[in-house]
Amino acid sequence: KWADFYHANRRILNADVIHLRRPDGADWDGLLHADPAGKTKGLAMIYNPLEEEITRTIDLPLYYTGLSDWAVIRIGEGQARKYKLSRDYTVPVTFTVPAKGYIPIWVD
Repeated sequence: KWADFYHANRRILNADVIHLRRPDGADWDGLLHADPAGKTKGLAMIYNPLEEEITRTIDLPLYYTGLSDWAVIRIGEGQARKYKLSRDYTVPVTFTVPAKGYIPIWVD
């Protein structure tokens, strides 16, 4: 499963990594892979270390993705939506992560 995921997304997974939050085991943890030259501009992987499902809204920093006005974002297997970037190149996204689970956030 993970080997197939890596082979299908090799370029973005080998791109630069931005830590979204310091991991402390008390709330979500996340990384953003950013590749301004690739088809997929960003891939955020959000992990929930807690024993219960969580829903959070964060400002996803997209400066290093090379996007400046709009971003098409897909959370997990959901529908892609177009978002307007704020002046500081962030987009507020709301996600739900199952207990001890993860969710990918795709940015194009």
